[in-house]
Amino acid sequence: METSLADPLHPGWVEGWMVLHTRQELPGDFVSIHAHAADAQADAQRLGPGHQVFHGRYHAGNDEFLID
Repeated sequence: METSLADPLHPGWVEGWMVLHTRQELPGDFVSIHAHAADAQADAQRLGPGHQVFHGRYHAGNDEFLID
């Protein structure tokens, strides 16, 4: 997983392209975050059906994420 960008407005959060394992309802389960969309797309494709890419923010300390 490539390093994502620290979110300057939200300490402890990182901003980037997230791979989520989606179910019938969003947002789904967090899988990974990437600095570049192409890396996230490759990861989602490797993981298979049900994995989608969204841009957003992730807080590792409490496993929260926000989709833009």
